[in-house]
Amino acid sequence: MKKLFFFVALLSALFFVACGSDDTADSGDSVDDSGDTTTDVGDSTTDAGDTTDDSADTTPDEADTSDSGSDDDTSDTADSVSDNDDADTGSEICTEEEGTMQLSSEICGSTQHGRLYEKCTGGFWVKTDICSCDPGDYPEVCGYYAQKMWFTANTKIATIDMAEGWTRTYFVVYQEQRHEKLDIVAKICTIKLGNSMSGTVNPQTSQAFADALPLLPKVATLTKEADDSYSYFQDWSYELRSIDPACVLDPVAFQLPTDPNDACVQDWDNDTVPGLLIQVKGTMSGDTHIVEKSASLLHGTVTEEGTNIGGAVEWTDEQVVLSTNNYVLKSGAQNALKEPSSKFSGPANTWEQVLIDHKIDCKFVVDNAGTLFSADPIELK
Repeated sequence: MKKLFFFVALLSALFFVACGSDDTADSGDSVDDSGDTTTDVGDSTTDAGDTTDDSADTTPDEADTSDSGSDDDTSDTADSVSDNDDADTGSEICTEEEGTMQLSSEICGSTQHGRLYEKCTGGFWVKTDICSCDPGDYPEVCGYYAQKMWFTANTKIATIDMAEGWTRTYFVVYQEQRHEKLDIVAKICTIKLGNSMSGTVNPQTSQAFADALPLLPKVATLTKEADDSYSYFQDWSYELRSIDPACVLDPVAFQLPTDPNDACVQDWDNDTVPGLLIQVKGTMSGDTHIVEKSASLLHGTVTEEGTNIGGAVEWTDEQVVLSTNNYVLKSGAQNALKEPSSKFSGPANTWEQVLIDHKIDCKFVVDNAGTLFSADPIELK
């Protein structure tokens, strides 16, 4: 787990820069409740022979190049941290906290696209047998992916049945692989909302909402099926928004607080008001500050080359309005998975992800979503 924590800390600096720069890329994006979810392909897109070798080592490379998609120099922070993964500096002395993990320069894995981890032990960096990319007999799915989730819901807002609601979420996802097991870190780039009665109640948020959401650690498993295809399964993953992580011992059983002064409530979007801001437009307009509990489960298939993964998503969502300037909105939004849709044909709750170059950031994913992903079944305005 310390390996995963290392990547959460490392990628946190990286994604803060990469994703924080697309404030204008999708300024209309709103963040309903339901978006949850999922990449260094390690040059896999541009250098087919270097998929997760760079992926494992990509954090320094990405930090260096992501400046092109960022508007500040904070990516140097990610670079200064991830430069530690170059064990070829010749220094074996470790001044980090005991147990800290980092990538070494030693190539590993069945496809030679991974890097061995080393652990700070007794003041020295000691090699482990943990490889960042070792697919074995499974498709190689190491590296960076762009991901899209689409949720369709029976939606009720302020006691009004909105008939049908939709949430589209874009992610950048980083995956490490040991045979069938995947360790994942996902960053939400943007969340866009819509519903069939948006003229009456149309919840929206600024990009600050998505930017405030933390990296999400997840795990998934590949399975070889009887027909020699490969399936993908990610069990329920929970996300508590604007809640102090120290308060969440069991995310399944955790009950959202209703008092804005509760010690567990935090102001993640830094607007001086506890909770996250959602602005409601339409004839019933107003501002609400919420806390939220979202969860998702993914299952699908993997292409033989590992470049595309996708399938169906199951999800749950719960939100509590802590404060609002329109008492009619106090009850917040109530969303329940709807399948099939009454407004379009085909699967109503889907996810897809595609392998991308490790230099690609959230802004690129948002700006090029039309070519990366399938078309939205409903246009979200």
